[in-house]
Amino acid sequence: MAKAEATTAGASLTLSDVDRKLLIEYVFGHRMAPIQGLLEQHGLAKSGKKEELKERVTKALDDGTIAAEALVAHLDHVEGWGNQHVYLYKSPPGEQKTWKKHVDVIQKLTDAGAEHLFNQTRPLVLPDEPTLSTVEWTIRRVRFVWVEKREWEMRLEDEDAEEDGILYKAYLPQVARGIMAFDWNLVSGEAALMIQRLPSGEQYDAIRADYEAELEKFIDIENFTRVRARRAIRKLEKAAEVLNRKVDHETRSGGKASFTSKGRKTDAYADKDLKKSRDALGGQTISILGNFYFRPKAKRLDRNIHIKVYSKDQRIAIFGECTEEEVTYVLSRIRQHSK
Repeated sequence: MAKAEATTAGASLTLSDVDRKLLIEYVFGHRMAPIQGLLEQHGLAKSGKKEELKERVTKALDDGTIAAEALVAHLDHVEGWGNQHVYLYKSPPGEQKTWKKHVDVIQKLTDAGAEHLFNQTRPLVLPDEPTLSTVEWTIRRVRFVWVEKREWEMRLEDEDAEEDGILYKAYLPQVARGIMAFDWNLVSGEAALMIQRLPSGEQYDAIRADYEAELEKFIDIENFTRVRARRAIRKLEKAAEVLNRKVDHETRSGGKASFTSKGRKTDAYADKDLKKSRDALGGQTISILGNFYFRPKAKRLDRNIHIKVYSKDQRIAIFGECTEEEVTYVLSRIRQHSK
């Protein structure tokens, strides 16, 4: 993990051509709905295909209809929520009190050699390794944010070509900001380490330990209590607020039972035979995986949010791009069910 460095690529009113291009690409790497909302806020038409919207936003940025700061602020708002693997924590009251005063926060950052990161703008030109790039602070909340360059290739089957008996497969290089964050509510003491989903691999628990070691430079993370998210699996399995896509259990003898619905829109226990089998097991098993969809709820969720809860390392995965409000609500429900 790289050392903290100051980067101010997006902080100025004037962007370089490289920064301008990166900003547009990063914004349009996200869902259409937030982009349409941004256009509507600035009195611009929101209809059309993604490429049409991209041209519209680019023109608006060029002529000043949308300021660079507004686009950067929009990007910072939509990034880092969803497509995350999350670990939940609770801080002791004494620890969070030491982050309530501006002067104390500046001193903590200074002691760690990171005072230049206080409320710093997230960089557009990205480091190859995760780099602590800003410590976003208010009296109610502190958020440590690491960024890195994420590169991958998107398959374009329609562009494949064959020449002299050789098949050439087409891929389009993609670049995006990878966001990892430690989000700490200084009022409630609730905190979450959010690791953006990796292209491959499942070494999230080892990555969690690495970020906790980085956080020790600023806070006594070892004094925080890890939330036992696995407790939520059994309670959520019975809750009307979720749809059971798949729930895995382990017996005392080490055997495993899995209950899977026939489709994403159907609850596993809508199948009467599965329901009878689950009831027969009763409470004599250990819940090891919960694959759920949180259902829409008035004023809180207006669509299904897909999550998984992993018993082994108390990890929560949130799939698909989400808003901060959606993630905050879902995590609050998991916390409640983890008690």
